[in-house]
Amino acid sequence: MDDPADANHLCVQPFPHMSLAPYSGPFGTEELRHLLRRTLFGCTQADLQHFEGDSLEEVLDALFDFSNDTTPPLKTYWELNGNTPDPTLVDPDVPFGATWVDTVRDPGLAIDPSGARIVSFLSWRTGLMAQQDRTLREKLVLFWHNHMPVNAFEVFVPEFVLSYDQLLRTNAKGNFRELMYEVTVNGAMLMYLNGYLNSAQAADENYARELMELFTLGEGSGYTESDVQAAARVLTGWTIRFQDGGTPILPETIFVPFLHSSEDKVFSPFFNNTVIAGQVGASAGPAELNALLDMIFLKEEVSLFICRELHRYFVHGEIDTVVEEEVIVPMAQLFRDHAADPDQMGIVLRALLRSEHFFSAQIRACMVKSPADLVVGQVRQTALPLPGPAQVEAQYAAWLQLYWLMGYCGQELMAPPNVAGWPAYYQYPQYDDIWMDTATYPARKNSLQGILYSGFSTDDSLYQPESRNLEFRVDLPVLVSQFSDPMDPNALVRDLAALFFALPLSTAVLGQLKTNFLLLGQQNDVYWSDAYELYMADPNTTNMTAQLVPDILMWLMLDMAGAAEIQLH
Repeated sequence: MDDPADANHLCVQPFPHMSLAPYSGPFGTEELRHLLRRTLFGCTQADLQHFEGDSLEEVLDALFDFSNDTTPPLKTYWELNGNTPDPTLVDPDVPFGATWVDTVRDPGLAIDPSGARIVSFLSWRTGLMAQQDRTLREKLVLFWHNHMPVNAFEVFVPEFVLSYDQLLRTNAKGNFRELMYEVTVNGAMLMYLNGYLNSAQAADENYARELMELFTLGEGSGYTESDVQAAARVLTGWTIRFQDGGTPILPETIFVPFLHSSEDKVFSPFFNNTVIAGQVGASAGPAELNALLDMIFLKEEVSLFICRELHRYFVHGEIDTVVEEEVIVPMAQLFRDHAADPDQMGIVLRALLRSEHFFSAQIRACMVKSPADLVVGQVRQTALPLPGPAQVEAQYAAWLQLYWLMGYCGQELMAPPNVAGWPAYYQYPQYDDIWMDTATYPARKNSLQGILYSGFSTDDSLYQPESRNLEFRVDLPVLVSQFSDPMDPNALVRDLAALFFALPLSTAVLGQLKTNFLLLGQQNDVYWSDAYELYMADPNTTNMTAQLVPDILMWLMLDMAGAAEIQLH
């Protein structure tokens, strides 16, 4: 196998000069794998079987067929009462196993439940990824979390953090202009970028700057410092409140007219010297915000910028001049042509995912997996069982462990390194290579091997009896039983390589894996075939070689988990 440190260099170069024209080539298993690896977290045997025989358009129909039908996060947290877990000591108004989202936090409580609620949200958020449907929803929601990030721990208002996630889910494939309005006035964003402090008496330019630089136009697109200052004045008056007449309430966004700057706002020649007339009263905030967004969205730079972002997330970070002209420019035109459509982003992204550019050979296996793709993909591809709703405390604990595994590998979701999101999606020229270096590779390898070898377990310290002393591990014989012919060691290593690796392995490497692991150094394929057949017929067999079948599969897959090829998709 290749040296893992060289995984960043396994992509074929240069990138092809293909266009946004619809792909018209064969759509077989390899094309399906490529599409699913980029649109789901990993591509499983069950995914392949589900879509077997479907056309590209039928698969895309299924991938884009989603809505925000999530159920809310639950309370699975407690504090120790002596040596006994006691849920009543934190968030006492919320019963264990119930949702906290509609319960007002009492500021007089001895223990502020905000941190516990945020951890509950992060567990729940990870669970939606690990148990995703076969749709684009989870991958696309993560795209928006990177494009317009907030930091859950800096916001530290769980209701706002959840509402922001819900906003992105509801509008994931919707209209970008409408999404930007809702993002601008969302409580999490108002807190994260100081919008709630932006007033006529003390203007704060933080959000106005990022609105142009990071969210819509892009750095260096032509807007000026005076445009940022004018936009900041447009955005004055939006704030948040936690009480109504001294009574605690669920936190909410409000517009306060007397905090709004009511003078006219004049913009630079980049915006055609537009003047947004100052307004007063309760409608001033929404009216001027709409005028600001209308002005920004008249610039073609918006369409080009967001289409480049989609390309860097779903296809590759590198965009040369030919890809710019043949892929990005027509995507941007499609974006503008559908500016009023409620499913604008779905239309644009679908065009990219069905393009000849997306299916060109050089685009496949050319990206280093993000930690989310790596960790959640490994869980899905190995069919690691996880606790169910009846074991809700263990379920949330397992999801949280996956969350921290992603953080261990370099991607702590809802806690990006800065307001620009993850450098792998914008840092020229490294892009996705940033995900893996000498510091992060050991963590990535350890996480993959840990999922295979250790799985997930709980001890007897949990509050819920049903969640105590559980073990969940990958059943490797069951996993490979789904393959084409697991009794044949040649077919088995080929199918495992196809499951884990986006790059094809050479015949020589496949032969080495077969001999070194499945045959334990022997030369006759019957050595594996007989052992596997005996074990599957009777897992309690007394045949010593057959007894080793689960161990042999573990040794083989642990070796594969340390290979360079597993880092790419």
